[in-house]
Amino acid sequence: MTHEFQEALAHAYDNDDTIGRSIDLVLTNGELSAEARRQVHEDSSRAGETARMAWPRQALVEDFADRGGAISVPVLVLAGSDDKVDPPRILREHLLPLIPTATLAELGGTGHLSPLEVPDRIASHLGAFIARL
Repeated sequence: MTHEFQEALAHAYDNDDTIGRSIDLVLTNGELSAEARRQVHEDSSRAGETARMAWPRQALVEDFADRGGAISVPVLVLAGSDDKVDPPRILREHLLPLIPTATLAELGGTGHLSPLEVPDRIASHLGAFIARL
């Protein structure tokens, strides 16, 4: 996480214009339904200042490397191929080595909000994961 990207994310929800740009340029691959887009925009505009700043300045940069190894249950990481917040390459390099029980499935053509962009594919991956358990 570069300082520049962190600062850009800190202002991603400042107003209607920045929320719209964040949805289009950072959070999705442009495949949201009108209703999902409205919902994300509405939810994003409701966040208070403390919540808006906590995500980029604390949550995204928190180091939990010392706790990942304690996870002993099977973990499925779903990553959108076009996710700019949590790119699959970064998850493979930095998250999967920390959680010995984790596997990653990459969802082609989707971004950070893949549950809203491709809900059927998310459900399919979750169903297969649960069936294997």
